[in-house]
Amino acid sequence: MHSLDHAPLTDVLGPENWDTALTERRARAVERQRERDLPEQWLEQIPDFLDSVPLATDRPRSLLHTEVMRQHLIVDPDDWRLTGLIDFEPAMIGDRAYDFVGVGLYVSCGDPRLLGRVLKAYGHEFDPRELLAHTLLHVYSNLPRYFKDLPEPPEPTLDSLAETWFGAK
Repeated sequence: MHSLDHAPLTDVLGPENWDTALTERRARAVERQRERDLPEQWLEQIPDFLDSVPLATDRPRSLLHTEVMRQHLIVDPDDWRLTGLIDFEPAMIGDRAYDFVGVGLYVSCGDPRLLGRVLKAYGHEFDPRELLAHTLLHVYSNLPRYFKDLPEPPEPTLDSLAETWFGAK
């Protein structure tokens, strides 16, 4: 999907400017997580963490699904081969790393070996900190909910969380 020409969809899908959209989301990241009742020890780390993670601005923009999760994957039950992807309601155009938020949270569910296999098949690895930054900037970001379903990091830091959820092996 990331290799498809997204140009015919630029008048239908947003955001108009990816970097501006991320800047706006960055400005609201703490507030968004506070609204979801993220504990203060995590909230206070968000600004410095986001400031320390350089998001790629030189990658070509891609068509994004934005919610790659097991429920949206269609597989052939005979050989478990992926045959389709559904629910493009929140699709947009942006950095392909953004699509791997859903892969890490909802497909590999924090399993570093499974995420590593997916990224190897995809042909590109992403820095775990970059994927966590995109998680914090994701339109549906909800860290308290993810904490209920995913492995707990060994330390209560965003760096440790990035490695726990997105550190592919």
